Amino acid sequence: MQIAGRSLRPLELWRPDVTLDDARNFASSVAASALRVGAGARVTFAGPRPSDVIMLYERESCPHSRLVRETLSELDIDVLIKPCPPGEHAHNRELRDVSGKGEVPFLVDRSTRVSLAGSANIVRYLTERYGSQATPLRLRSSAVTLLASRLASSLRGGEIRYGEPKRRPEQPLEIWNYEASPYCRIVRERLAELGIAYLSRNVAHKSPKRSAFKQRFGREEFPYMFDPNTHVGMFDTENILRYLKDTYASCFDAVPAEISSHPA
Repeated sequence: MQIAGRSLRPLELWRPDVTLDDARNFASSVAASALRVGAGARVTFAGPRPSDVIMLYERESCPHSRLVRETLSELDIDVLIKPCPPGEHAHNRELRDVSGKGEVPFLVDRSTRVSLAGSANIVRYLTERYGSQATPLRLRSSAVTLLASRLASSLRGGEIRYGEPKRRPEQPLEIWNYEASPYCRIVRERLAELGIAYLSRNVAHKSPKRSAFKQRFGREEFPYMFDPNTHVGMFDTENILRYLKDTYASCFDAVPAEISSHPA
């Protein structure tokens, strides 16, 4: 089943269904993307494809994790995200079991049986294994890059607060998104708050997967979420936030953002 949605542009403040908080939330997400000067916005150096799904233990607000997600987005590689916010137990325990520590980001490539910690090591590995050229400067773990990434996190409120969901999905959710999209970021943050694993199907600009997506779903607009546990799919950030609250969350009194997806 696919839930229909409406297209809402949150900076059109004259519209009665757009609040100032909506606009502020969206504007800070746009600013966070701007600070990273387009990193993760388009496919730029994709090479060979992994034969199995890559898994990433990470924190949405972690500046080092962001560099890895940006790299995966530009390489056009899907990744199974295991959010590890402070206070979450399942993924953090799993992370300690597989890595011996509790540090993020930590990547597991089942295609090559390689496990790596640290953004510099992970980005270098992904580039050498799945890239077609050297790592762009914007994705390297330099002082300037990490400062911009930290500032992007601070614009979004810093460390994400974990709230125990009323139930955990048995299967990971699927999110068609890309790292630099301000609309997609808001959904990823909510999933991180709930500690819900999801398969991030990266479809940045120039992704060859976009044409297949449009043929399958009828439009090229992101984010799009599919929940295999309920067989429900939907466009629009607003719809997705409400669905996550109604289906999984117990820690939010209200959905704070009335922001919808945007044509890519």
